[in-house]
Amino acid sequence: MENRHIAFSPPDITEEEIAEVADTLRSGWITTGPKTKKFENEIAAFCHTSKAVCLNSATACAEMSLRVLGIGPGGDEVITSAYTYTASASVAVHVGATLVLVDTQPDSYEMDYEKLESAITEKTKAIIPVDLGGVICDYDKIYDIVEKKKSLFRPSTEIQKKMGRIAVVADGAHAFGATKNGKHSGEIADFTSFSFHAVKNLTTAEGGAAVWRDIDGIDNEEIYKQFMLLSLHGQSKDALAKTQLGAWEYDIIAPYYKCNMTDIMASLGLVQLRRYPSILARRKEIIEKYNEGLKDLDLSVLNHYGG
Repeated sequence: MENRHIAFSPPDITEEEIAEVADTLRSGWITTGPKTKKFENEIAAFCHTSKAVCLNSATACAEMSLRVLGIGPGGDEVITSAYTYTASASVAVHVGATLVLVDTQPDSYEMDYEKLESAITEKTKAIIPVDLGGVICDYDKIYDIVEKKKSLFRPSTEIQKKMGRIAVVADGAHAFGATKNGKHSGEIADFTSFSFHAVKNLTTAEGGAAVWRDIDGIDNEEIYKQFMLLSLHGQSKDALAKTQLGAWEYDIIAPYYKCNMTDIMASLGLVQLRRYPSILARRKEIIEKYNEGLKDLDLSVLNHYGG
């Protein structure tokens, strides 16, 4: 039998992406700069959200979302699915919260919602549902549970007070571009993190984005500013802002973290986003071929297009 080498998820990169990266390298802006900001604006428009933040991974996006919410040590609990990649759980540990795992429903990849409801306590600050394989969870059910348990919620930060309930912080690493009931991933959960890792449908090699729904009484610019501070050492100005006349001086607000996206990465993302409709259409063709080829076998396949 002939041996064949089948590569695992090679990135879909064309000359257009290569030309955009070359343009960035020639521009002198190779770290966070104008292309990263443009990519953020285009992601927000794509997801139907007011703002987006691009960072160096979906993990960073999820962790910084928890930090923006003020979730951390002192007994805060974060619930997520037991069936997921480690990042969904590790971000809760990184911020110092207590991790609570909920198993999946029988014959499902989603959390068992009855067990989820039982797991909620006065210490629960966030739920991280996982949109596995791009299939969006039952957020109607999740929000129903959150509302039902609202009386238990004990806010400890201003943003938690304004929300008045447990935050729903979606792991949308697989779900960029997915829709359910006419809504895009990103405009359903309170906060959503996306992955643009090399094996994802849309790639920036490494990287990710965080988006969020508008919160009454909270300025989106303030949320964006918090993400910027958290992702760049607590520095009050990024490199782009410091290029303005007389704006070289900056402060370090707090000893925060370093997880910003670069313009080299954003260059890939800008082209990938332009090409995304055709990339998704091709993937759908491939999925349908697999479904057809496997239909007579004694196995079940993930329904990618149930929403």
